[in-house]
This record gives sequence, structure tokens and C-alpha cells, in this order.
Amino acid sequence: MDQLTLFFDRTFGKRLPRALASLKPPAEIRWHQGERFAHDMPDDEWLSIVGRKNWVVLSQDRRFHVRDNEALAIVQHGVRCFYLPCASEDRWTSLCIFVRRHAPLIDLATRSTSPFLFDLKRNGRFYPIALPLPHTAAETAASTG
Repeated sequence: MDQLTLFFDRTFGKRLPRALASLKPPAEIRWHQGERFAHDMPDDEWLSIVGRKNWVVLSQDRRFHVRDNEALAIVQHGVRCFYLPCASEDRWTSLCIFVRRHAPLIDLATRSTSPFLFDLKRNGRFYPIALPLPHTAAETAASTG
């Protein structure tokens, strides 16, 4: 199996993923700014790129599943995604939360069928979030007339 790549979206900034990458973790670490994605690049655009590369997305933006473009990008491009609970925390707390739950996160990422979206709650548990069902080509053609 190829090495797992964890992609930290722009909500994390670059310091946390850069620090993690320097520690040589059991997964490759990539991040939004390190991939030179524009700061204002629409989420559905970078989700499609990351999905094609089969990277696992980590985000603090807990709205992908309620925005049509992002939800469809996750489904269409087979994105594996986790929401992490540390958006309002300092980097140290974010690091501690990630390190404490990285092993089950990696396990879920490798054994779950994509696309998926899990929400890591403060209680340390991962909860699946429903994604829209993909439309077949016939359904899409019928709806566009």
C-alpha cells in the first residue's frame, strides 16, 4: 500500500502541519499553503485536486457537508475527510488533539471506503457525517432537460 498522505486545509495555517512534517510521522504531511494553493481558492477546486491524489483531508471548516459544491466535490472525487475539533484553540492544543487521535484517524482513513466524512468530537470519538448520494449520468441529464 502507498504511504498515506494527510492534507491540512488552509484553516490550520502552515505552522502546525510544518511542525508535524518535521517529526517524520507515519504518514506524509501536506498543507494548503505548502501546495501553493491560492488562499482564496474555492474549496471545491482544491478538494477535487486532493481527491484525485487520494490524500486524506483534515479540516476545521465544519461546513463542507452543507455546501453543495464542497459536498459534491467530496462525493465526485472520492475524498476522505475528517473534521477536527480545534478551530478555536491555540496551536499547542490543536497539536495535542491531533497526536492523541492520530492512530484511530489513520486506521479509519485506511479501512473506510471513500468518499467519507467523519467528525472528531471533543470526546475523542469519530462520527460519520452523511454525504449526498452521487447522481447517475441519466439523472443528471434528466434534471438539466
